[in-house]
Amino acid sequence: MKGFIKDKTIVLSEPLPEELQDGDEIEISIIQIRKKNYPFPTFDLGIKDDYLNRERIYESDPNFS
Repeated sequence: MKGFIKDKTIVLSEPLPEELQDGDEIEISIIQIRKKNYPFPTFDLGIKDDYLNRERIYESDPNFS
């Protein structure tokens, strides 16, 4: 079962199994999933695939004089 930490609280990304009831004793293991760290800030560029097409990049624009 996976989740994330928000304000020092663990939030589960999926519901608990239905067989668990209030008051049941459970054991929890926490494993940090490491993300690839870069030495600089990164973000998603959001470039559309058709703008990566070589023909579209180098085609001549008929409106450009």
